[in-house]
Amino acid sequence: MEEKKSRVGSRVKRSRSETNGKKRAVWGWVFAIVIAVVAAFLIRAFLFEIIMVDGPSMQPTLHTDERLAVEKVTRYGGLPQRGEIIIVHYPDGTNRNYVKRAIGLPGETVEIKDSTVYIDGQPLSEEYVSPDPYQDMPAVVVPENSVFVMGDNRANSMDSRMVGAIPHGQIVGHAVAVIFPFDEWRGLNNW
Repeated sequence: MEEKKSRVGSRVKRSRSETNGKKRAVWGWVFAIVIAVVAAFLIRAFLFEIIMVDGPSMQPTLHTDERLAVEKVTRYGGLPQRGEIIIVHYPDGTNRNYVKRAIGLPGETVEIKDSTVYIDGQPLSEEYVSPDPYQDMPAVVVPENSVFVMGDNRANSMDSRMVGAIPHGQIVGHAVAVIFPFDEWRGLNNW
């Protein structure tokens, strides 16, 4: 009889330990998933993101539906350099991503005459710009801690000419490469 009780007791112990083991395994998976989600969020928020080009404003450099690899670390070091392709949010509060090129830096005077951008009275050499003519713009001074951005397709781009200079806090990151479609993969010479 005692042997029977011992077997039953051992089965109960085994079944409890199996249940506890299963619970630990489930909680282990839940913990791993939570850590993965938090890590993905932190990476996307602070380090790296994939952004899709939407619209013709950056042609001929970039085209609609191309996917860009965007790094976000260098935005913490200050403003971009002239000519870099950056992702910005306009100050309208929508938080929509816009792909533009940094043109004017803080304290510089930006002016457009005869489809040529002038920085502090000197014409800017821009081999990446669409050849279509675009409107003149009177001289404006770029505020401190801001950047004047424009699309490469100046005749068809909503940019700082309409929305004003972009404050540093509205810069999302720097476009590093086109990563999709795969047959269009290329690095972007931003540095």
